[in-house]
Amino acid sequence: MTTPPDLIDNLVADWRRERPASDAEAMQVVGRIIRLGRVYEQAASQLLRTHGMSYSDFDVLATLRRAGPPYESVPSRLQHNVLLTSGAMTACLRRLECAGLIERGTSPDDRRKLSARLTPKGFAMVEELIDARFALARQSLAGLGADQIAAVEAALRRLGR
Repeated sequence: MTTPPDLIDNLVADWRRERPASDAEAMQVVGRIIRLGRVYEQAASQLLRTHGMSYSDFDVLATLRRAGPPYESVPSRLQHNVLLTSGAMTACLRRLECAGLIERGTSPDDRRKLSARLTPKGFAMVEELIDARFALARQSLAGLGADQIAAVEAALRRLGR
């Protein structure tokens, strides 16, 4: 049984028709990765929006939470983990601070560096939402068996190196 063509199949077919000399086959994988990432991010954003939070805002809070006590980090490390530009990180930290979810101060390691730390309210927000976020990720893999999930994970890990 073959599956019907999807958006990416149609995209590649269009390029084959319009530019037969071009090799668009890699888009069969890359296009799906991009599309699935966007679909997941939109679903997560919708979940978070009901709590007045953006995808990036929650990622910053979750990054601080998974750092362990004292749930603190410097903006450059957060920026690296959350994949935001410096300006976007500054704006995000400002929003989170105004919402009472983080507090900013100097780093205990280096008083010249600023740090961000989860407040009890920010900690509670992560605790309230993280399992729903994990459930959303599980739902996105619902059509795959354990062996398929392991194979996709291994392939994506290799591609990411």
